Amino acid sequence: MKRMTFITGHYGSGKSEFSVNLAITKKIQMLIDLDIVNPYFRSRELEEHLSLNNVQLVASPIRAALGSDLPYISKEAFIPFHQNYVTSVFDLGGDPVGARVLRQFSDIYDEKETDLLLCVNVYREKTGSIVGILEMIQEIEASSGHKITGLINNSNFLRDTNYEDLLYGEKILKEVAVKTGLQICYTGVYEDIIDSCGTLAGEVLAMKLYLRKKWL
Repeated sequence: MKRMTFITGHYGSGKSEFSVNLAITKKIQMLIDLDIVNPYFRSRELEEHLSLNNVQLVASPIRAALGSDLPYISKEAFIPFHQNYVTSVFDLGGDPVGARVLRQFSDIYDEKETDLLLCVNVYREKTGSIVGILEMIQEIEASSGHKITGLINNSNFLRDTNYEDLLYGEKILKEVAVKTGLQICYTGVYEDIIDSCGTLAGEVLAMKLYLRKKWL
């Protein structure tokens, strides 16, 4: 894992949930919420919980802006680029529109220290096929100005996910990997089923559903 990890993905891919879990599991110092497009299921909703796990949340500089849809980014988002001892996860907005935010860091973006990972749930319409995923990769790269460096298999039906669902997502992403030269870096697995799963590609990350409440 590189010192700075940007995570992008289509709405419904679970990128924010994955970002939170990755930051907590890996004991990352900063989680930076750059999703200024989608006002739902943002990592900024978990500021208190992240703090309890020693993860500093950086989000909108506007106080009491939890549910706002205002395109403001805190200047603290630049800290990991200037302080090379700070580890960070960036929850980037999904789709090309959200990924465009990454251009703000282009002048200081260091590929040696930075990953841009695409979080994929193959059970979502736009990423349900190899062609759809390849198109999304092209669109995000064109919009952000940076290359995707790895894939995350986060294929799921929330609490109804099983091992076979993950394997199907892996099959699709492995074919994408062949066509792009990318690797599956992580597989997100709901913590309640992890003991019933066999081998999976990449590093397996046990996922708590922080943003999805019990009734969702």
